[in-house]
Amino acid sequence: MLTAKDIILISSIEWGFLWQHAQEIASRLAQAGNRVLYVENTGIRSPGIKDAARVGQRLKSWSRSLPSHGVREVEPNVFVCSPLVLPPFGGRWRRQVNRRLLLPIVRRTARNLGMNDPILWTHLPTNTALELIKLLKAPRSIVVYYCIADFSQLTPYASALKQSEKELVQLSDLVFSNSKQLAEHCARWTNNVHVFTPGITMTHFAINQANNQPISKTTQEEQAREKTGPVVGYIGGLHRHVNVDMLSEMARKRPLWRWIFVGPIQTSLRDLPDLPNVTLIAQQPHNELIRYVKSFDVCIVPYLNNAETETVVPIKINEYLAAGKAVVSTDLPAVKEFNLKHNVLFVSPAEPQSFLSCIEHALRSADGIGVLEKRRAVAALSDWGPRIVAMSDLIEEKIARKR
Repeated sequence: MLTAKDIILISSIEWGFLWQHAQEIASRLAQAGNRVLYVENTGIRSPGIKDAARVGQRLKSWSRSLPSHGVREVEPNVFVCSPLVLPPFGGRWRRQVNRRLLLPIVRRTARNLGMNDPILWTHLPTNTALELIKLLKAPRSIVVYYCIADFSQLTPYASALKQSEKELVQLSDLVFSNSKQLAEHCARWTNNVHVFTPGITMTHFAINQANNQPISKTTQEEQAREKTGPVVGYIGGLHRHVNVDMLSEMARKRPLWRWIFVGPIQTSLRDLPDLPNVTLIAQQPHNELIRYVKSFDVCIVPYLNNAETETVVPIKINEYLAAGKAVVSTDLPAVKEFNLKHNVLFVSPAEPQSFLSCIEHALRSADGIGVLEKRRAVAALSDWGPRIVAMSDLIEEKIARKR
């Protein structure tokens, strides 16, 4: 396991947002005795009106870190930097401003922390991330690219992103991917790709860790409403990948079921929040999600199945399984591949009636001790502990060769 190393992790997400790969990796590496500089998301595209809250939070984080010279310690050995940068792509002038004025602030932060020959680990393939790596790279630095998504689906500058990703892959000492499809995507430019599917912290979803507090309600009316049918639940962001129309239609067709969604709202939900059997609960700390999942009869992954979700690997599937819950998901490629291997999910096309039938099938299915143990055993195969150790071993091999 890596220890006593300096690591700069260029993340695709803010530290305080939904807990994902980047935060877990940074936290575990720090716990192992490394120092981690966590660089918050520098973006894939130009922000719009819907990103106002995120931009505001970035400005708040940046201003909060000014007294400490641009960095704040959020956990022992985890230092977060919230750089103000121009969006990637979209013109040479943006790149020049970032390179000459904005990105050097991150380099200065690393120097102030006394970081030497840092491991440079990025989750972003943008020209901004590439410039930052070139700026920070020392003779004995190891560059790691963890490909977690097909970001070309998220930017109007797809061809420019492809070029920067190609250069990044060729510059990297190691390339990780979170799916076989993304490994094939990166294999166009290297034969050094290692697949690490999304991990899970099993202790956060142990059933005996959940307390017996009732789920918080958002209004007095919801507090007064008694449970009259099964509870169908979802944890995670309500974002562009979620099939909102399908959810609304299903909630209308099953008015006696309770539909509970726990997480931030990141897209228009249209009439979904107005339905009387729908409860929306704001984002919760990751280690408290089990309290909500415990109350669900069936857990769902109601994603659209389109070009944007072709390489999506829903982390929440293993979180649901770790809690021993029945899981119904739309038939994403990664979901079908997962279920072909483990046969623990109920998989449906992204269509209301079929998805409802799968939920009803899940509700009728036996939930004995053996079934619960099988679900948890499958989830345990994705425990972050062994994954981080395996990643560390690969990095240490590269460090030894470079020395």
